[in-house]
Amino acid sequence: MFNEFKNGSKVIVNGTGQNNGKVYKNVPAKIIERDPYYLDYHVQFKDGTEDWILPKDLRKPYSRKGKRR
Repeated sequence: MFNEFKNGSKVIVNGTGQNNGKVYKNVPAKIIERDPYYLDYHVQFKDGTEDWILPKDLRKPYSRKGKRR
């Protein structure tokens, strides 16, 4: 299957984590791996904590959503 984010790439997290339900808002992280069954990503934050995040809650740095008019 197609991976939008490769292992080791940097991402910005805007959403809820699966481990403890913590809400992340514009937090930088690094992709560790992708679960092939549930299709979510295991990410590591700068402080060393790790969490599972859904792909809809991730985006690449310096990217915009939508179209500017």
